[in-house]
Amino acid sequence: MASKVTETLAEWLHKANYDVLPAIVHSKALDVVLDSVGGMIACSTLPEVTMIVEFLEDMADRAECSVVNRKRRNSVVNAAMANAAMARGSEIDPVHYTTFGGHVASCCVPTALTVGQWLEASGKDVLRAITLGYEVGARLLSICYRERDYIKRRFYHTSVVGALSSAATAGVLLGLDTQSLQVALGLGAYQAAGPDNMTKDPGHMGMTFQVAAANRNGVTAALLARKGCFVPLDILDGPLSFFDAFLGLPEVGSEMLKELGEYFSITDVMHKRYPVGSPHQSYLQGLLSMINENKLRSEDIQEVEIQMPTRSVHTIPSTRHASISGITVCAMALIYGKLDFDQLHDPKVFGDALVKQMEKRVRFVGREDWKNIEDGRHSIVTLTSKKGQVFTEEVCYRPMSRQELEAKFKHLVSPRMATEKIARLETLLSNLEGAATVKPLMQELEAI
Repeated sequence: MASKVTETLAEWLHKANYDVLPAIVHSKALDVVLDSVGGMIACSTLPEVTMIVEFLEDMADRAECSVVNRKRRNSVVNAAMANAAMARGSEIDPVHYTTFGGHVASCCVPTALTVGQWLEASGKDVLRAITLGYEVGARLLSICYRERDYIKRRFYHTSVVGALSSAATAGVLLGLDTQSLQVALGLGAYQAAGPDNMTKDPGHMGMTFQVAAANRNGVTAALLARKGCFVPLDILDGPLSFFDAFLGLPEVGSEMLKELGEYFSITDVMHKRYPVGSPHQSYLQGLLSMINENKLRSEDIQEVEIQMPTRSVHTIPSTRHASISGITVCAMALIYGKLDFDQLHDPKVFGDALVKQMEKRVRFVGREDWKNIEDGRHSIVTLTSKKGQVFTEEVCYRPMSRQELEAKFKHLVSPRMATEKIARLETLLSNLEGAATVKPLMQELEAI
């Protein structure tokens, strides 16, 4: 018998009408695409991404779909993987407020844009697929993050959930019926994998590859379901389900249906103001404001103390990539008074002697009493100058406006694309909802 959770969710995915969704959902979907595409372009030349893309180009047998900032096209499956590597190539992509760490957008936007081009889908159809795929991903992540926090977790939630989110996204675009969507979700889950030994990775390959693979797997699952492949239809229900396998909680899947069609997870998206991991967003907001408002120079600073949830302190060691390592992130912010994407990915900059010296002046204090998920966007920053001045600020992360997102997009894209091309991209992205097809957008994203 088909399970009711999986069946009900799949039926909703099949029937949900984009036109009747609240206006805020439409607006947020456009924001997610803009932010994701900007990050994909910025990450397109990073070494981890380049290695994956070049491998896929070596394996290319069909020139079906565009790959961001590359001249060569690839098959729909390979292009989805390549574009997803860019979407999660660094720490610039949107996350989810409820989990304060789940990278839902990178699990649905690359799939939607790539499959959308393959099908010559309309902009509205692509946005519908992103919205519904995001819903699946965010609901799964919210449960996973609650049950397996940063200390207890033994898998990388985003890549595990991403296989199902991508499968739902592709399945919606392919027009799969309810049963075929159940199959796609099952096939996606069968491919899910997410070892979290990436916490020991000094680079970003683990996260980049696992999310790239999740999008590849999700598209593969949806295409196999369309072809008529069959698996049990109850992947989200009871014993032997996704939740039983990864959480040991077979009955928790019922939460996937809570307020389904009434609450939309994409309205809770969090766009990153700084190109670093989400645990660092709140204190950087306070730290950079403190430095700039008081005209403090790096040589004026004696010590900085940052209070944050204890579970977030695992992101501190300098053995991690600069965009994740809090100690490096803080040192660079104190020296330059800003955090620039390209600086964070330049080994000469984050390995500089000045940065290493400044790291010694930064201290993180884990707060055991900050245990709730929302505490992840809360911090207290105390800066002591060499003159004995003490500046303290308690900070809660302030969401980005559309205007700030547009400025972020230009900042990320400008070093890599000509002004005229950026202007055309901005027009195509802002008019996406009314576009007859996403092909022009995807073609514009190719390298000249």
